[in-house]
Amino acid sequence: MNGLPRILWLVTLTLFATWLLLIAAPYVWPFILAFLLSRLLSPAVSFCVNRCKRIKLHRGLITLISMILLLGILGTAIFALASRLIRELIQLLQNTPQFVNWLTDTVMPYLRDLYQSYSDVLPDTVMSFFDDAVATLSKNAIEFAGTLSGIITGGALITAVGLPTALLSVVLTIMSTYYMTADKERITAFFAKTFPEPIRRHSGILKRNLVRSLFGQIKSQLLVSAIITSFLMIAFVVFGIRYGLLLGFFIGLADALPVVGAGLFLIPWAIVELVMGHYAMAAFFAVAYICVIIIRQIAEPRIVGRNLGLYPLATMIAMYVGFRLLGILGLIGGPVLLNLLRVVLEADKAARQSNAPPAAIPRETEEPKKKPANGSKKK
Repeated sequence: MNGLPRILWLVTLTLFATWLLLIAAPYVWPFILAFLLSRLLSPAVSFCVNRCKRIKLHRGLITLISMILLLGILGTAIFALASRLIRELIQLLQNTPQFVNWLTDTVMPYLRDLYQSYSDVLPDTVMSFFDDAVATLSKNAIEFAGTLSGIITGGALITAVGLPTALLSVVLTIMSTYYMTADKERITAFFAKTFPEPIRRHSGILKRNLVRSLFGQIKSQLLVSAIITSFLMIAFVVFGIRYGLLLGFFIGLADALPVVGAGLFLIPWAIVELVMGHYAMAAFFAVAYICVIIIRQIAEPRIVGRNLGLYPLATMIAMYVGFRLLGILGLIGGPVLLNLLRVVLEADKAARQSNAPPAAIPRETEEPKKKPANGSKKK
């Protein structure tokens, strides 16, 4: 099968495999997480094994020590961050009525005074627009707080009911991570014996392309987003912004989205603070936005190194289709899926070229023997 039918077959197979993985992910996520943790641990474990050849430490012991260090550090950091975020989120929900009163008692009188100062220039509909906007914002804030409170309460109940399942999943993740890391060579040898050579060659090329083009890009983008999110959280907390850790976390997550970005929040916030006369706060948000731009401009070329390799128009189409199908997650999932298709097609092309027989080298034509001259005769 060659040409367009083969391309259509590979695209269909890739889409089906992606759909199947998404369907199976809720049931096998401990093993997926264990695979990712194993990928993270394997370089360090292999390095320690090579360095400790004289001591002859077993790979399993080094894996166990590495897992204790990694999971201990990650677990402590995640627990501390999550507890602080939940505490700030609960405080924010409790103070929602105060926020509505602040809009009614502080913001509206300020806007009316501002409107009176420029009433001869501004039309009459401006004040009615502000009234409707503040009323809508207050209503949405109360509804959002009620909805979020219900989600938190329901989530706590679901967590309490599903605690045995969660503990089983954690145990499976830890044990799977250990075996995938400690017995990496044995697992690799098993797959090498089980599958024939053409399948191993195709899968090897696909794996290298995926790790280099797709997973490497996703890891790099996540690292850049983590740097920006950490900067915003630290800056908000140091400057004394109320709910700074929570706001910095969500603005950093928004910055990871291709269309939204941190400027969608920081720029309007700076303008509002400037209008309200809080010049120090306005300068802080403006400087924070400039720092985010500088960090992204410095970090992206060094960490990411290269883009997804997709044409910008194709990327925009994939983002729009993904947004229409999956919502906000589709903005990221669409280009990732398109790049996955590109990697699969390139890997198939490379595998077929490696299978192609070498081109026949034409033999050099022998020059015809020169005939002896007429005067020369053999004796």
